Amino acid sequence: MEPLLSLRDLEIASNAKIYLETYFNKMLASPSPRSLRRRAAERLIKELGLGSTEAARCWDDWRAKETEYLRRCRTRLQIRDFNVLKIIGKGSFGCVKLARMENRKGGVFAVKIIQKGVQLKNGQEAHLRAERDLLVAGEGSRWIVPLIASFQDDENLYLAMEYMIGGDFLGFLIEKGVLSEEIARFYVAEMVLCIEEVHKLSFIHRDVKPEDNFCITASGHLKICDFGLAFSGHWAHDSAYFEEQRWGLVKKTQVSVGGDTIDKRTGNALAGVLSTKVSTIPHGERVLSWRNKSGRRRMARSVVGTYQYMAPEVVREQAYDARCDWWSLGVITYEILFGYTPFDAESREESRIKVLNWSEHLALDPTAHLSQQMESLIRSLICEKEARLGSTAYRVNDASDHLSNYVYSNGAEEIRAHPFFATVNWRTLHMQIPPFVPNGLLDDTDTKYFTESFSSRNVSGESSVESEVLQVRAKDMLLRDKEYGEEILEARKKGAFLGYTYVRPGDAGAAKGLFAH
Repeated sequence: MEPLLSLRDLEIASNAKIYLETYFNKMLASPSPRSLRRRAAERLIKELGLGSTEAARCWDDWRAKETEYLRRCRTRLQIRDFNVLKIIGKGSFGCVKLARMENRKGGVFAVKIIQKGVQLKNGQEAHLRAERDLLVAGEGSRWIVPLIASFQDDENLYLAMEYMIGGDFLGFLIEKGVLSEEIARFYVAEMVLCIEEVHKLSFIHRDVKPEDNFCITASGHLKICDFGLAFSGHWAHDSAYFEEQRWGLVKKTQVSVGGDTIDKRTGNALAGVLSTKVSTIPHGERVLSWRNKSGRRRMARSVVGTYQYMAPEVVREQAYDARCDWWSLGVITYEILFGYTPFDAESREESRIKVLNWSEHLALDPTAHLSQQMESLIRSLICEKEARLGSTAYRVNDASDHLSNYVYSNGAEEIRAHPFFATVNWRTLHMQIPPFVPNGLLDDTDTKYFTESFSSRNVSGESSVESEVLQVRAKDMLLRDKEYGEEILEARKKGAFLGYTYVRPGDAGAAKGLFAH
């Protein structure tokens, strides 16, 4: 006789539970986005000191644009709404395509296409949610690549972002070689502001490096991007939360999970999964209040990133915090001046060993004639986290909190106050003319500043990804189940990312040009 509930039924139920918990937590924990937009309009009207007639006209304008924005939010965006021009990037996540929206004047976007199958098998659901949420939280930020929209279909997630026509910072370094201290000061200062912006949103970037993570705008300024490894500490961005939801239902219903041949060979695999992945909510506790009270992790522990730029506390698998991003900045600063990182090696393992023994490998070539301030900055960033620039905020806050937090929004203040930046006007830095401004561009779709050519590849860009899905052994035993694994994967692709859709308000006019008349 067929069981009353199948593993596919449990997957659908857990997806619904996850969606409802994350949706209501967002609704109850903070003001709605619409109320925030209304407050912003109220502040602007007050600051402008408009008369009653003019203020009334502005409110009518705001309401019309807000209505148009809400209407657009209800319109389902699809990849076919974009005219794909070329592929400008490719990685383990999928690919990035340069595209223009159909039936729309202007606007060239970089559309990041993330294939669900590979990422779900790799257990990346929490990371993908965190990346999208950081981009949404960064709405209006000067230092974060603007997200225009996020949407999905059964196979892929899509992030449509403004196209950074100047390419990434590594391409600039490859072309220019080493930079002078004066030019380095400008770019490192902008990187400080980029990283600080991420920290102000209560995220750690965890993969700060010149390749892919800092992009150059048409005006030559930097913006930070690629948040696939970002950490917020919140339970909704923790893979353990998603595992608990699914395995909690398995435990309650006692539905049989067989796994694959390797699971069956190891014997007690299911018992082990149930004992480690399921926690119990105390009787009488409300689900969301309990999660918010106990589910927020104060420190990060996952070993993620690129070894050459990875802080030693991360490599040691110790609890770490946002100071790991400042170590990475120190490594980039070194690379800007010398043309290579201090922990460069032939293999990842050699780089790892060098980072663990960083004091033996951090050598500043005296023939480079660095200023004392420059050398001080590098040595104050590439050091143990307790002595690292940005630590004062942790010492002060932890003294009163009695428990270390993973990020403090004022951590960059100590870095901005370093003597090397004495000549930097932090308030007007974004208005300065950068040392380099992209030039010789044919039009707004030019890709001359992208170091790798993808012109020989099919514009669909999906050639090798399908085989990757077949080759990946899923981390989740449910997806490994020989009989139902594929069914569960299909159900998870459809339901795991409910609520992923987003449209930037300014792009619809709700907040853009309100007082342009």
